[in-house]
Amino acid sequence: MRAVVIGDGAWGGALGRRMVANGVTVTLVGLAASRRKLPGGLVHTTDLAAALAGHERVLVAVPSTALEALFTAAAPYLEGHHRVATTARGLAPGEPPRRASEVLSALTCVRQTAVLAGAADAAALEADHPAALVVGSAYPSFARELQTALAGPALRVYTNTDPAGVELSNMLAAVLAVALGTARALGVGAASEATALTRALAEMERLSQALGGQAGTAYGLAGLGVLTDLVFSGDGAAFKAGAALARGDLDGARADHELVDAAANLASRARQAALRAPMVEAIAAMLRGELAARDAMTMLMARAARAE
Repeated sequence: MRAVVIGDGAWGGALGRRMVANGVTVTLVGLAASRRKLPGGLVHTTDLAAALAGHERVLVAVPSTALEALFTAAAPYLEGHHRVATTARGLAPGEPPRRASEVLSALTCVRQTAVLAGAADAAALEADHPAALVVGSAYPSFARELQTALAGPALRVYTNTDPAGVELSNMLAAVLAVALGTARALGVGAASEATALTRALAEMERLSQALGGQAGTAYGLAGLGVLTDLVFSGDGAAFKAGAALARGDLDGARADHELVDAAANLASRARQAALRAPMVEAIAAMLRGELAARDAMTMLMARAARAE
C-alpha cells in the first residue's frame, strides 16, 4: 500500500512513521523542504500535485483553519478514485462553519472519505505507549485499509460507520475539556469536576446528534475517550487553556489558535441551529475575554433545573 500524509507537523509525522512500520510506503507533504532524518519508506516532498498523482490513499493532518486553502489547491489533482481521511479537531471558518469532511466534499470530487480520531497523540505514538484510535467512515473497505495501515502492538484502531459523529465528538471533546481544565485549576474539588465532566458529556452527545452524528458515538473513543484522556493527563492544549483562564491569563488561554477557533466556530454553529450549548457558549465567551472563569461557573450552576 502507498499513501500520502499531508501535513509534516508532529501528528502527520507520527502517523506517517506508524504506517511505515507496517510496510506502507508514505510520502509526507509539507510546505517547506525538510532536513529531518526519516525512516526508510518515508519520503518528504513539497510537491503536492506529484504526491497526489502517485497515490490514491491520502491522510490530511493540518489545522482546521488551513483546510479550505489546502483543498482548493488540491482539488485539480484529486479524482474520484482518491480516498481521503481527515484528522482536524475543529470547524473550518465560514458561514456556517464546516467540518473537515464537509469542506472536502464541497471543494473536491472526492466521495470516499474517513475521519481519524481518538485518545492518542503524537507523543504517545512516538513512545509506543498503549493508545487507541477510531476510523469513522461510510466506506468499510477504506476504514479497514486505514485500520490495517495504522494498527500496531501499542496502537489499537477501531472502525465506526458514523463519520459525522466521530468528527463532531472529537472536536467537541477538545473544546469541552477547557471547562474541565478550568475547574481543576480553580480547585473546586472532585465533586465539582465530576459534575463538569458529566455535563460536558451530555452536551457533547446532544450537539453531536443534533449536528448530524448518531446516538452513542460520543461515548466512544472520539468523544468520551478524548475527554477522559485529557482529564486523566491533566495536560494538553485544552487543559492548559482552562488553567490559564482560571488564572485570568487570557493571552495564555488563547495560545492554541486552533482551539480558540474551534470553540468560536462550534458556538456559532450551535446558535445558527438554535441548539442549547451552555458549556460551549461559556468556553467561547471566556476565550473572547467576555466572561471570567468563576462567573462562568456561577452562571452554569444557576441554570434552571431540568431532568437528566
